[in-house]
Amino acid sequence: MIFFGYAFYLLLAILKFVLFSFYTNTAFPLQFLLMNLAGMLLLSSWTLLIQWKKRRWIWLTLLFLHSLLLTSDLWYYRYFEDMLSVSLLSQMLQMSDVGGGFMALIRFQDFFLFADVVIFLLILFFTRKKTYKVTKKKRRITAGVTFLTGIILFATPLTYSAVKEEQWLNQSVSDMRDYYQLGFWGYHGVDLWRGMVSVFEADDDLTATQQKLLEKNTSENTEGSPKKPNILLIQLESFQGSLIGQKINGKELTPNLNQLKEETLYFSSFYHQTHEGRTSDAEFITNTSLYPLKSGSVYTRFPENEFGSLPELLKENGYDTAAMHAYDKGFWNRDKVYENIGFNHFFSNKDYPNKKKIGMALNDKNFLTTSIEHMETLKEPYFTFMVALTSHTPYEIPKDERQLDLSGYEDPMLKRYYQTIYYVDQAVGQMVDELKQKDMWEDSLIVFYGDHDSGLTNEGSEMRKEAKVENAVDAFELDRQVPLFIKQPNESSGQVVKENGGQIDIAPTILDMLNMDMPYMMGSSLLDDESNLTAFRDGSFRYKDYYYEADLTEEAGNGTCYDVSSEMKVAFDKCEGQIEKVLEQLRLSDAIIDKNGLKKINE
Repeated sequence: MIFFGYAFYLLLAILKFVLFSFYTNTAFPLQFLLMNLAGMLLLSSWTLLIQWKKRRWIWLTLLFLHSLLLTSDLWYYRYFEDMLSVSLLSQMLQMSDVGGGFMALIRFQDFFLFADVVIFLLILFFTRKKTYKVTKKKRRITAGVTFLTGIILFATPLTYSAVKEEQWLNQSVSDMRDYYQLGFWGYHGVDLWRGMVSVFEADDDLTATQQKLLEKNTSENTEGSPKKPNILLIQLESFQGSLIGQKINGKELTPNLNQLKEETLYFSSFYHQTHEGRTSDAEFITNTSLYPLKSGSVYTRFPENEFGSLPELLKENGYDTAAMHAYDKGFWNRDKVYENIGFNHFFSNKDYPNKKKIGMALNDKNFLTTSIEHMETLKEPYFTFMVALTSHTPYEIPKDERQLDLSGYEDPMLKRYYQTIYYVDQAVGQMVDELKQKDMWEDSLIVFYGDHDSGLTNEGSEMRKEAKVENAVDAFELDRQVPLFIKQPNESSGQVVKENGGQIDIAPTILDMLNMDMPYMMGSSLLDDESNLTAFRDGSFRYKDYYYEADLTEEAGNGTCYDVSSEMKVAFDKCEGQIEKVLEQLRLSDAIIDKNGLKKINE
């Protein structure tokens, strides 16, 4: 009975992993199965030392705790496409303010992850009077063999990786790759260990290679152009590139932004590079030209490190700098971060009128027009960074503000999303008109961009069906593309720029237009003649006319190369030359953030 009962316990646990993979649409390769089995053996082998009467209740408790962690991972994955990490503890309190968005991720079928607990409880009920006597010696032998089997299963692939000198374990760039390589329990165990080490150990020093790269690319002196225009940088919440030019039942979804293409540079192949920090990631990437962390947000984990940011550089060149965000000043540590990266002023919810809220904050119409009033109090030249919020998940909007005919659409959240997007577009149009009326448009450098996707692009979604996603390239474009508009000073003609780029390139582009040298930044100007390498946190990237999709179930360097124009798979060597460059960039960015690298080389 000791073998049968334990085998049944393991089977229930493994079936939960299968169900989890089905719900998340993630792979379940053989190695992943074996690593999960190894994790279960290592975690539960000690229970075989205990007599049946107590052991069965311990198994029931372990199954329940397993289901609890799996369900938490499931809900987190639906929003971030990543696994929970102990590094996220610092931002858990911040998530309560956007809880409505997370509630939308919970589905009834998720609770089937607890079905095994019910099944096991029923078995315990029907076998409650049975007793099974096993000698202490046999229990010890069984527990020892089980534990040893777990060690062998777990250590074999890790030893193989070490022999091949793979860097994914000690220089990991993706939590999901760790998850596939280590299994569920292995990932969470290693993640817990890393978290404990980070608490008790001081920052590591930069490697010689990292220090050399930083010193080579860091400019000590900056010199501005003779003319310094006012700069307006506006971040639009959850604003996808697919919305531009889209029509809903014959009506333009973004008429004002569509019109803006006629008088600005519009980048049609521009991508968000955010990860778990979402909106805060977009802010960080845009203002510092560094990559987001693989776990958590820089805003909550490293708010006081040195980053060589855009506002800091502009401030050194005579600009008055201001951030504007109509929410609580301490939300996501923005008060600390904004001051640290060089903003002289931070206008938060207390600096805005107590008017109609849409979603979590003041509506974007009042936010943007009031922000213009704040700009008029600044000393010229000024740099203002505005974070709009109306189109934040779960896309709540009053009925009297819903102006689109969405007959034929089924998903309630998608319908609310489109309504908020139409409202935000009106707010942008209203802002542009007011800037022109106040003579604040013509001479200024003005940038509008989307921060990240809507969270409604997952497989099987109505948005995905409407966009007619048929292949990996279509899915990538829908999920990653966001709009970027740049209005150049004293320029009224529009142009569509097809060269690809990402949020990491915004700061270098602005500095290029101002003829300013820049400190160490990982992005490149979108206006130079060189092809941009647009990398993403999982190691995927867009380069020239190719899109590389990293395979996280394999070691780094494995993936699929696509031709974006034909949307077909092409020879791997078309992408191969950029793979290691991307991994090096991600690791170097992590070193700058985790080890406070820029501060160390400036000491």
